[in-house]
Amino acid sequence: MGIISSISETIERYGGIVNIETNGKRLSSKGFVEPLRYKNKIYIGGEYHRLGFRRTEKYLFVGQSDVDLCENESVIETQGNKYIVKRCEKYFVKDIPIYVWAILVPFGSGLEDDYESN
Repeated sequence: MGIISSISETIERYGGIVNIETNGKRLSSKGFVEPLRYKNKIYIGGEYHRLGFRRTEKYLFVGQSDVDLCENESVIETQGNKYIVKRCEKYFVKDIPIYVWAILVPFGSGLEDDYESN
C-alpha cells in the first residue's frame, strides 16, 4: 500500500462525515476536525489574549484530496457544528494531491484575523 492510498483509506475509514458548502454547492465527504492547541498558534499567526475577552477558537480540518475549499467562503458542518475556512491548502507528493487541510473558526464568530489593523 502506497502513501497515497494509505492516507485516503485512513480518512475514509476513521474520518467523520462532513458537509461542505462553497458558493451554494454542497458536498458530503469524510474528514477530521480537531481543536488547535496553543502550541500550534505559531503556525497561524495567533497571539495570546486574556481569557474571556475574545473568542479565539481555531480548528484543524484534514480531508480527502478531492475536496475543494475556498478561504472565507467554504463552510464545513459536522456533528452539529459549523465552521468557516480561514486558511486552506492541498498537500502534494510528486504532483499528486494527497489530502486537504484547513484552519477553521466557528461559523459567525469574529476572530483575531477579522480585527487586525494593517
